[in-house]
Amino acid sequence: MTVITVANQKGGVGKTTTAVNLAHGAAIRGMSVLVVDLDTQGNVADALGMDDGSELYSWLINGASTDKVAVTATGRERLSVIRSNKTTAQLKVAASGMDFREMIISNALQGYEFDLVILDCPPSVDILHTAALVAADLLIIPTKLDQFAIKGVIEMLRSLDSVQRATRSRCKLAGIIPTFYDKVTNESQAQLENLAATYGSFVWPPVAQDTHCRVANRVGKTLWELEGHPRALVGYAECLDKLLKII
Repeated sequence: MTVITVANQKGGVGKTTTAVNLAHGAAIRGMSVLVVDLDTQGNVADALGMDDGSELYSWLINGASTDKVAVTATGRERLSVIRSNKTTAQLKVAASGMDFREMIISNALQGYEFDLVILDCPPSVDILHTAALVAADLLIIPTKLDQFAIKGVIEMLRSLDSVQRATRSRCKLAGIIPTFYDKVTNESQAQLENLAATYGSFVWPPVAQDTHCRVANRVGKTLWELEGHPRALVGYAECLDKLLKII
């Protein structure tokens, strides 16, 4: 089982879109996949056309991992989810008083047999953010191609370094995915070249800015389920190829 954290300390960079589309793509290719939503907004459920839920709280606080009741089918073959909602704010308060709280996700995953687990993180740096890095084997950082989002990449890598120093985390950077890429704008191209110059092969193929992403979120489908050959899906398919080569 490979555990991947999808995170950036800047919001609005396409973290949930990235997590859901990589997850569904891996499931389509035959892997059993679990997506864990660590955000109070419950965006993973929205992106999959589901109601949000409090399973994350049950899973991490009430010990629901013992009988797997927290895992919910998505209606897509081999793709499951642990949903989140506003109870996640209460979860963070409860977890802050626990011993070895940075191990809360790693411990909860014990006994599961998925091929791939993807942890979708909120932009805030909190106990679940740290626990996700401790639990993960690999980190994927989606980033918009603007200065503020790229600062989030730098901050995210600093957080990873801090977690590695303070814990026994085995997590390492897998890739940086440039999102909302617009090849006709100088800013997108300049920032993409800057990323490549700084991080080299860790920069994965860019994902095009595409209205299909908004459509997919509105109708509760992944890009793999939309007609019309979404441009963004080309980038995500290439990123999935990169991911599957290293897990």
